[in-house]
Amino acid sequence: MKRRTDKKDNERGAVLLTTLLLMTVMAALAVAIMDDIRFSIKRAVGVQMSEQIDWYMLGGEDFARNWLASNMTEDTSSLNQILLLGEPIVFPLDEDGSIQISVRDGRNCFNVNRLSAPKIKEQTRAELAQLLRYMGFDDFEADNYAARIQDWVDGDTIPEQGGAEDLTYGSQKPPYHAANTLMIDISELRAVEGIGQVQYQKMQSLLCTMPDANMNKINLNTLEPEQWPLLALLLGNTETLSPEAQKAAQAVIALRPLSGYESAGAVWALPVIKDLELKGAGKNMTAVKTDMVNLEIQVQMDLERAGHIRRQMVRFKLDGENGVKLVARRSAF
Repeated sequence: MKRRTDKKDNERGAVLLTTLLLMTVMAALAVAIMDDIRFSIKRAVGVQMSEQIDWYMLGGEDFARNWLASNMTEDTSSLNQILLLGEPIVFPLDEDGSIQISVRDGRNCFNVNRLSAPKIKEQTRAELAQLLRYMGFDDFEADNYAARIQDWVDGDTIPEQGGAEDLTYGSQKPPYHAANTLMIDISELRAVEGIGQVQYQKMQSLLCTMPDANMNKINLNTLEPEQWPLLALLLGNTETLSPEAQKAAQAVIALRPLSGYESAGAVWALPVIKDLELKGAGKNMTAVKTDMVNLEIQVQMDLERAGHIRRQMVRFKLDGENGVKLVARRSAF
């Protein structure tokens, strides 16, 4: 009798353990299913928001194109003032966010792709080194960085003095090759030997890339105070730093009328420029209007929760005959 009772108790214990095990497994499956559902919902919301941001980006780009076309008047004085002001255009969004569009003159920078032109690369390298000195780099740094940037964009594989080619980049971890062609974007400077984050931050404000090897014409009416080295480079020489050229460049920006200069000749007629005895040198590399603008479009959505922010850089070419033409677009991080 006692054996039969023990047997029933054992059977009840086994049933209880089996039931608890099944419930545990079912609970784990339920948690896994709920996690999968939550992840799927979150992913779907993220995809939907990403697509919405893409449309906002395109909308901001279309607005900027039409806005530039409407402000591209004959004398471009209004456009120059807008570019110089630098205030972003802000559109609030229903999704607790905004679209911000910032516009800058796309020509007020040194085109590093000019170093790829074989016939003028020596002179261009000297100009770039001088510009880097005006930006605060010492002689050794300026000469070496200019040589390394030239080696990156020129077509040969022979390093310049202080430069770097495949032999240098092949020893990196991971190894890579010098581009030996035009830079697509100025962020490529980060791949050039010796240019770290600190150096890049100093250079990117005055250096840029264009799809050709031509020198940019500096817009005297949109040149910002901190961009004076670009004008000083035209007013001085490439051998030694010129305090007179620096003072003259800063004076041109400070003396600029609210409506802007009527012509480059008006600037070269200023006493501070006449004292340099340039005899017109450098005047042909300046202008009073621009044909290229850079835009930064930033979309912010749902900042109180997830906080989605995306930036995009857009470049437009302004042509009196063809209007506003998109020439470049890239994401910014």
